[in-house]
Amino acid sequence: MSELRDAAGLRILIVGASSGIGHAVARRAAARGATVAVAARRVELLTELAESIGGTAFELDVQDAKAIEKVVPQAVESLGGSVDAVLFTSTVVPFAYIEDTDVATWLHAYAVNALGANYVLRASLPHLSEDGVVLITSSREVGRPRAGVAAYDASKAALDEILNAWRSEHPDLSLIRVGMGPTEDTEILRGADRDLLEELFKSWVEHGQLPAQMSELDDVANTLVSLVTAAYANPSVVPEIVQLSPRIRKRPSKEETGS
Repeated sequence: MSELRDAAGLRILIVGASSGIGHAVARRAAARGATVAVAARRVELLTELAESIGGTAFELDVQDAKAIEKVVPQAVESLGGSVDAVLFTSTVVPFAYIEDTDVATWLHAYAVNALGANYVLRASLPHLSEDGVVLITSSREVGRPRAGVAAYDASKAALDEILNAWRSEHPDLSLIRVGMGPTEDTEILRGADRDLLEELFKSWVEHGQLPAQMSELDDVANTLVSLVTAAYANPSVVPEIVQLSPRIRKRPSKEETGS
C-alpha cells in the first residue's frame, strides 16, 4: 500500500511530542505530507525528532502559562504565520492510592492535563486558519475510575468540562476531544513505583479494567492524523468526541499456526 499524502500542505503544531503518542503523531503527520512544529519539555529528544522529519522544535513546559503565550506564536511563525491543526498530547499519570496522593501531585496533574491544554488552545486560537482544527487527547476512562490514578482521572474529567465550555463559547471552533485507550510504547509507566504497579495491575485485572491487548502506537498515531485531516477537509462537520479502544483480536490457535 502506498503512503498516504492526505496531509500535504497542512501546517501542524504538536504539543507533547518528545515521546509516546505525540512523537508518533509527528512522524506520521510528516510522512503524510504535513509541515510540523513540535513542542515539549525534553528538548534534546524534540530536536532529534524535528531534524528527522524536517520540522522545527520548541522547548515548552505546559505548566507555564506565560511560556505557552510566548512559544505558541513562535511555533506558528515557523509554520508561516498560521496553523491548520494543533494537537495537544501532553499528559502525566501519577500512580498513587487516593489517600496517598498529596497536594503537589493533584496540582501537577491538573496543571498539565487540564490547564495546560486550556492555555495551549487559548494561545492557538488567534492563529488558526479558517478551517483550522484543534485536537486534544483526554482519557477513555473518564467516568470509569480505576484504583491508583485518581489525580489523572479527575484532571481528565476537568479537561472534558473545560472543552465543553470552549464549545459553548466558541461554536465555530473545530474542537476534537479524543479519549485515549491503552496504547503500547507510550512511556506512561516511566518512573512509576514497580511494587505499586504490580498491586494496581492485579486490581485492574480483578475488575476487568485491563484489556487483553493494547492498541499499537503507530495505529493510534495514524488515527489521530486521520481525524485531523478529515475534520480539516470537511469543515461543516466536527467529530467532537471520539473514543479509542484496543481491538481485541483473536490469537491464532496452535492448530492454525501448525505449532
